[in-house]
Amino acid sequence: MAIGEVFLGVFVTVLLEKLVSGELLKFLRPTGIDAQLKKWRTTLLMIEAVLTDAENKQTANRAVKEWLNELQDLAYDLDDLLDELNTEALQRKLMENEDSTSKVWKLIPTCCTNLSFPDFMFDRGIDSKLKDITGRLEDLEKRVLVLSLMKNVMGMSDKTVKRLQPTSLVEESEVHGREKDKEDILKMLLEVE
Repeated sequence: MAIGEVFLGVFVTVLLEKLVSGELLKFLRPTGIDAQLKKWRTTLLMIEAVLTDAENKQTANRAVKEWLNELQDLAYDLDDLLDELNTEALQRKLMENEDSTSKVWKLIPTCCTNLSFPDFMFDRGIDSKLKDITGRLEDLEKRVLVLSLMKNVMGMSDKTVKRLQPTSLVEESEVHGREKDKEDILKMLLEVE
């Protein structure tokens, strides 16, 4: 498993945590986008479950490698969008806080402070980004079945099977049919003396 693959797994885990951020969900609840983020989280959990299998199969299957590349691109875009939404949520929280508003408000450009949430969604193209990410996530989810990616059960990949440890010792109970050879060897050794 390459470093990039480990990074992707960790990155998906971080995204899952960001998707349940209390402040972000509270900020987005009036718009209904919080429900969308919860659906994304469910889909990402399913994708995370097959990630180990995909990483193991990517060398033998180009389609799986392409799936992983698309997942990585989507993860970056999703992270950017969540950062943008979190930034807006924090700015709105600052606006609501009367005491700190007078001090901090002067530092925030007026172009950012006068937007209503619908204006924010339109001006920054958030709505189109939401639709794009939703479509891409659904596509990745559908392709899991086509690519025959298996869920990672209890933290073990399908390649993690009990392997026999190499040893020079032979367990005598497993050696069969060598009595005649053993007698012949003993006879030869005894005749030499």
